[in-house]
Amino acid sequence: MRTTPCRSGWLLVVALALPTVLPADQTEVYRAVGLETKDILSGTVVSARVAATDSKQVVCLTTYFTGKTEKSTAINIRLDIFERQGETLVPLYSRDFGQENGGYLADGNLELLDLDQDGLQEIIVSYESYKNPLIEQRVAEVILFDGVGFRTGWTGPMEYDATRAARDVPPERRDRFRRRFDFEKTMRSRGMTLFVRKEMIAVAGERLQTPQIVEEAFPLRSRRTRR
Repeated sequence: MRTTPCRSGWLLVVALALPTVLPADQTEVYRAVGLETKDILSGTVVSARVAATDSKQVVCLTTYFTGKTEKSTAINIRLDIFERQGETLVPLYSRDFGQENGGYLADGNLELLDLDQDGLQEIIVSYESYKNPLIEQRVAEVILFDGVGFRTGWTGPMEYDATRAARDVPPERRDRFRRRFDFEKTMRSRGMTLFVRKEMIAVAGERLQTPQIVEEAFPLRSRRTRR
């Protein structure tokens, strides 16, 4: 799991909201998804309630070597969620982010947080995307259980720098910014709205003398999707 520095009390919010998550048998999980331990670059496996069932699920995010020689597909990131039935891990949900995005991914990170205070953890996945070597960006996705299955509540870049991509990006989009989730404010909305603080560092290729903070709000759930 990627280490995230403390930003404006973020760690305090997480500490208050997260339940105790117990490490699961990583080897067993990797075997269930057909991966060998030697190919794993980084992996996070936890047991936590992310779906409305009687027991906890096993959630695994893995960054691994695929064995392919092309730069675009040499590394992949996947998310897998299992239900344990006796000695068997039964798949509930799976995402192959490399396949979905055409490759060029690295450094997967997993966070769990109960944003709507319903006892189930929302899943936050982030990863580096380097499809354009002149654009630096880290993309995040908030995945939630809506009572029927898992779905993406929000996705977007958390870190973005296109100031060097003069040939590939129009001038008005050569921005540089960093986003940080405002978890405390999001939880006060009972997870209906995702609040984000966006720090603008450069606009249209021009670095700002002083970074500007923009408060953003994105719909995360409708009342009909509340569990």
